[in-house]
Amino acid sequence: MPQYFADIKETEFFLTDAEAHHASAVARHKEGDEIRVFDGTGKQFMARIDRVQKKFIRGTLLKPCEVRRVPLELELCFAPNSRTGLEEVLDKGTQLGVAAFRPIMTERSEYDVLKKWDGKNDRWRQIMIAACKQCDTPFVPEILPPVKFPAALVQEIPSLIAYEAEETHTLQWGLEKLGNPKRVRVFVGPAGGWTDEEIVVAAQYNVLPVTLGVNILRAETACIAVAAKLL
Repeated sequence: MPQYFADIKETEFFLTDAEAHHASAVARHKEGDEIRVFDGTGKQFMARIDRVQKKFIRGTLLKPCEVRRVPLELELCFAPNSRTGLEEVLDKGTQLGVAAFRPIMTERSEYDVLKKWDGKNDRWRQIMIAACKQCDTPFVPEILPPVKFPAALVQEIPSLIAYEAEETHTLQWGLEKLGNPKRVRVFVGPAGGWTDEEIVVAAQYNVLPVTLGVNILRAETACIAVAAKLL
């Protein structure tokens, strides 16, 4: 059964704009129909439609759904190479269960993600909501403000960095070395890779370099590989 992103208030839910249009005009739901709704924070309910208007639907929550969540909270810090690449990572990462995304700028970044951040970025959020609907999860990931790589290192979170020159230590090794934390941050660089200086700076913040395997991956593929291997 498809689910709809809703504003949930105590015993009621509300669909507006595109969600309401899709439910009424595309899926042809009508008053009395039962649907499934979620709010992005983990709340997911079976619900009944009580009122259908143009671009507005109101209904009653019937019962909560059983919700499952991946055991590890992954914060993916990545240097996008393009708008298309960034959106691909948001989409696929959400489907795999990434808890938070932070786009970053590195020495070899060619896409200036800092200039694309307007504080809201509704398009990015809509991509993640659509991915949640696709894979039936009620958790919309957090999108953290883009920063330059050194600024991202300041936060004291157990961290790993995918580094093409590392040949031995895997993601699983890294998790164990960090003490198997409940939340971990993984850095993935741009198409040109990390500079030697960036790896040195990362080490100063106790960020452990790890390998993603024998092959050198596209930046977007590396992000997806990290999520798939850890989650």
